[in-house]
Amino acid sequence: MSEPVASSPAFVQRLNFHARDASNESAALQAALSLGLLAHLPETGLGAPVPLATLARHVGGNLRGARAVIEPLVALGFVLFEEGRGYSLPATTAGFLRDEAFTARLHEARRWWHVAAKLPEAVRTGAAVEWNGASWDLLGWYRALFLGPPVPAPSPEAADFHDRLARAFARTQALVTAAELGLLERLLSGPVALAELARGTGASAEGLGVLLGVLGTLGITRSEGEAWGFTEAAGKALDAQSLPYFQRALPATMAYWEAFGHLDEAVRERKFRLDLRDPETARRIYQENASRISSIFASHLRLSRKAAELVKSMRSLAGARVLDVGTGSGVWGAAFGLADPSTHVTFLDSPHVLDAVRPHLAKLKLEPRSRLWAGDCLGVDYGEDTYDVILLPQIIPALPPVELPGFFSLLARALRPGGVLLISGYLLTDRRDGPLDALYFALRRYVSNEGDVLSLPEFRALLEPVGLTAARAFDMPIQQVVVAHRGDVPWPDAA
Repeated sequence: MSEPVASSPAFVQRLNFHARDASNESAALQAALSLGLLAHLPETGLGAPVPLATLARHVGGNLRGARAVIEPLVALGFVLFEEGRGYSLPATTAGFLRDEAFTARLHEARRWWHVAAKLPEAVRTGAAVEWNGASWDLLGWYRALFLGPPVPAPSPEAADFHDRLARAFARTQALVTAAELGLLERLLSGPVALAELARGTGASAEGLGVLLGVLGTLGITRSEGEAWGFTEAAGKALDAQSLPYFQRALPATMAYWEAFGHLDEAVRERKFRLDLRDPETARRIYQENASRISSIFASHLRLSRKAAELVKSMRSLAGARVLDVGTGSGVWGAAFGLADPSTHVTFLDSPHVLDAVRPHLAKLKLEPRSRLWAGDCLGVDYGEDTYDVILLPQIIPALPPVELPGFFSLLARALRPGGVLLISGYLLTDRRDGPLDALYFALRRYVSNEGDVLSLPEFRALLEPVGLTAARAFDMPIQQVVVAHRGDVPWPDAA
């Protein structure tokens, strides 16, 4: 198998995409097809662009859901957006959607979403799997999709569309299966014979051969006679330390699998298979997330300290009272606690999440200057002129949009003169047409009945009415932060 030519950072980025976002991308394209969303858009220049509200009405869906589905398609170039007018199809997209044989292949691929989740079973047994009262040759589908002769597409754009809709989610399941079987760990020390891999993983040689072949198309594995090992790029990217870090993303991806398989249902009926507004579901998912984040606490702490340095360049943190709202693992508050030996940090979250924070504070010797506050961020009293710095680490997308004006009003009231509000997480472009990873994160938030990812103008529209009239975005490692205040704090020189 030939390995894709790519620099190590590009290879790692591609692997992370397939672990985290590829299934989100497939889900958006499949939902657009299932909803008939694209059928309601004219070819550019041959009709008036369709506004979002009209499009949502045409497909019988809600505005927020229709937007969550179509925005990634705009970022991918399959749909065009004209600000103030609406959406249309480029000639290339309109062309391949008129090809009935090609669209039939797209609809056929949609049928395999839920079946694909049974790939671990298929690889173990080497046999067909049962789903929805029928027998499915899942291994045969994978062979045809990845290892057989390519089926011609009407155009390069059509081939790209099919790859993203049909193969992206299938690649994710191949990684999930490899992790579940412990396959990649067995390749860390060098090539291993297929028969030995089958014995060690408890899988069938036939199923394992298909899986290794699919991983080969991802540039991860290659055959050496009867043995299989890592490619050179994979060997450099996936060592004993980085492999566990990479594989930690997969359970979170699988938590959303069933919900994404019913994304069209969520758009039309607002029926959510993973409803994080349900207290028990939220408790389970957020606790799992806090545990996963805690396992990579050290690396995230280094990144969070960059944000603390940014705020420290704007105002002193000596004696500062810091509030970390929706703290998760506590990594953001801890970074500010370490920024000055006299800061005091309050960590606010639900009790089961705070259980994951305590060990980190003890290890960093921050307990004497810390307070753990168990509560709902939308239901507590933050007080007045209480805090010098308020942190919102990736919490806004988890909150219902209707609650945000009141939430920011409470936070502004709690902020002292010269105080700073720091919001971390994804930030969309002003047109909400990128970046793609932020749009896929927003889609995940929609399908779990949560909030949204915002742009800087959208943040400013929420912050200015409550007196936080100065707001800027800053690039940080991995994500961005929005810093807001009342105009009484100087911006850093490098801003």
